[in-house]
Amino acid sequence: MDTTSLLVTDLEVDTALADLAVPAAVRAVWQLLWESEVTVDEVLALDVPDAELDDHLVVRQAKEAGVFEVRITPSAAGVLRELIGARTDGPLFQMDGRRLSKAKVASAFRTATGGRSVHALRFTRQAKERGSIRLGSVAADAHEEKTA
Repeated sequence: MDTTSLLVTDLEVDTALADLAVPAAVRAVWQLLWESEVTVDEVLALDVPDAELDDHLVVRQAKEAGVFEVRITPSAAGVLRELIGARTDGPLFQMDGRRLSKAKVASAFRTATGGRSVHALRFTRQAKERGSIRLGSVAADAHEEKTA
């Protein structure tokens, strides 16, 4: 099975994360998917009290009905601090007072990356950690051929 379409390059991610036209809450979700072991559904289910901004998030797994902690980077913690502000409860990721939707996150990522799936963030990170891929022009070239 060709999984090239599920890969995203570091440059594509950096460009998407730096796009100030994308709401900060959406970019923060992308950053967590890129840097941690969480799924889109797990991230979007987080509430403000789930964020221990020193070094981890408390994630409640819907599938296994369990609870686990995920380490986050200082950069992600800083972004979350800005998003949370003075709030003490409610959804961690919200826009216009409502919980951010998976459709919004996915659609914005497709737009920012020329058609890539938001799942490419997690898939690429996992593949890099396993050492099973080398990102660079090969993944980018394959994507260009697919979208041309």
